[in-house]
Parts: sequence; structure tokens; C-alpha cells
Amino acid sequence: MEYGEPVEAGEYRGTFKAVGDQEHAEIIRLYVEGYGMAKIANELDRGSRTIHRHILEHDQAVARSRFFPACRRVHSEYEGRRAERI
Repeated sequence: MEYGEPVEAGEYRGTFKAVGDQEHAEIIRLYVEGYGMAKIANELDRGSRTIHRHILEHDQAVARSRFFPACRRVHSEYEGRRAERI
């Protein structure tokens, strides 16, 4: 891994598990490739609201800072791109 922040793994926080960097990047990749939010939620065993929230947060960060930190940490090709479907 290159110099930088360590990759964050999803942690269990009481009754739920936080979305880690790798999983966030996977959400964005699947969405850009044309999967619907319900299908992504089903595949990753998450709620569709969680998927929707991560897509919105990703797009807001890209608009504000030109990249999303979680995607950058895992070297995702979508780190600087909005989550727009093909």
C-alpha cells in the first residue's frame, strides 16, 4: 500500500455493522455499473437506505473536494467521479 491513511474496515457498533472503505467502493462500483439500490442492498446484505446514503455522501464529497476519502484509500477508480450510471 502507498503512503497514506489506513483502510478502514467495517466495525460492529452495537446492533449494526458500519460500512468500511472497501464496501463503500463496492457500493459505488455496482451503482455505476447499473445495479439498482435494492439489488445492491440485497447483494451486500444492507438496507437500501444505507446504499442511498453512501451514494449521496460520495457525490457530495466529490463535488466539494473532488474525491471521496474511502475510495481513495482503497484506490478505487471512482474516487474522483460522481456515482452516475453508465
